[in-house]
Amino acid sequence: MKKPNRLMTSLLSLIGVGWAYDTVDKVQEVIRKNASDNYERRVTTHRLGASIITDSLGFQPGLVDLHDDLNDTWHYLMALQQRARSLGHLDLADSIKQAAESTVDVMTAVDQAAEQTVPVPEVPLTR
Repeated sequence: MKKPNRLMTSLLSLIGVGWAYDTVDKVQEVIRKNASDNYERRVTTHRLGASIITDSLGFQPGLVDLHDDLNDTWHYLMALQQRARSLGHLDLADSIKQAAESTVDVMTAVDQAAEQTVPVPEVPLTR
């Protein structure tokens, strides 16, 4: 099935309708294409943003925002997992649950990184 043009895709997105593909190969192709098409822009954007950080506190806002985005992603995945399970798509629900669990792992690591941005006052050495 051919994907509609950009105008139609934009109009469909306004009412919450996305485009679905009917083969695994096509899904993989679209995921690869999206990653490839956005690679340079994302690398440039994030490297430029990171280049202005001058101390550990400079990392904190981005890490806190990232944690919030990951938390939203976790909630989205859990809602999808619950819906897939209720429709009887148990293998799909299990895959989505695995993605949600991985998101928790990443969220935890980002949380720990954000905590590391807080400077620790030097502790005097004692004997």
